[in-house]
Amino acid sequence: MESEARYAWVGAAIVVLLLALAMGLVWLQGGLEGRDFKRYTIYFREHSLDGLQINSDVKMYGIKVGKVLDYEILATEAKNVRVVVEVDAKVPVLEGAEATISRNLLTGLASVEITNVREGAPPLMRRPEGERYPVLAEGPPRFARITANLEQIAEQGNETLVRINRALSDSNQQALEQTLANLETVTGGLARRTPEIEQTLVAVQQTARQLEQVGTEAAQAMRSVNAQLEQLGGQAEVMLEETRQVARSMEREVSDTAAHLRLATDLGAQELQGAGRAVRSASEAVSDAAVTLQGAAGALVRPAPASLGPGEARP
Repeated sequence: MESEARYAWVGAAIVVLLLALAMGLVWLQGGLEGRDFKRYTIYFREHSLDGLQINSDVKMYGIKVGKVLDYEILATEAKNVRVVVEVDAKVPVLEGAEATISRNLLTGLASVEITNVREGAPPLMRRPEGERYPVLAEGPPRFARITANLEQIAEQGNETLVRINRALSDSNQQALEQTLANLETVTGGLARRTPEIEQTLVAVQQTARQLEQVGTEAAQAMRSVNAQLEQLGGQAEVMLEETRQVARSMEREVSDTAAHLRLATDLGAQELQGAGRAVRSASEAVSDAAVTLQGAAGALVRPAPASLGPGEARP
């Protein structure tokens, strides 16, 4: 009886778990159905769609944002497959966005990866003529990118090998051997002349000490010269100040002399004007006297008509 009761409890727990799982699936399905989605059409020509199927994931930046609704192999063109995807309306799919196929190497399952190429572009909403949904452009396959990168790396490696071969050519090797021989000769000569070099260094050090002493003496001499120059500068300033005072005194004397000269000139001009007026008055008086004298002389020489006697005629 106890074993039967235990089995009953186990069965009841399993039924409860199954019911909870079913309710969870129903809730998730209802939540997904209540979300808003947008649909897009993609035409794949260069990608391999191996592992892609209905309800495969649609991702952006590695995040699942939708699923594959339908696909159709077109008979009009070779290697042309039309895929319809459903994407969450909150996901920004912009104009110029590209769709590629990404594949899990372990499971082999494929998914659609959407990438926004142009930054700041408006949302993709325009539907081409004859299309039911907006069309996403097909991006370059990842394997094509890898192949291009490998080709570029191979070209760079080939160029590097060519440069290495040029560097290791016979002429360069001979030049390198000659350079090493010259370097060995130079180092040997330096080793033989080490005592002479040490003597030269000692002489250089002595010369440096002498130059330092000369520099110290020159600095002292410069300080003495500067002191003397400062003293002479003070004396020169005193002399300049005295010269300025003498110049100011001379300027004042010259100004006073000019004023006296202007006054004397004005007085002389006034006196000359008075003398001129006196000379003019005297000349006018002389003229009047001359006229008077001329009238008197005429009266004496020519008598008046009333004073003529009978038979006298005017001369």
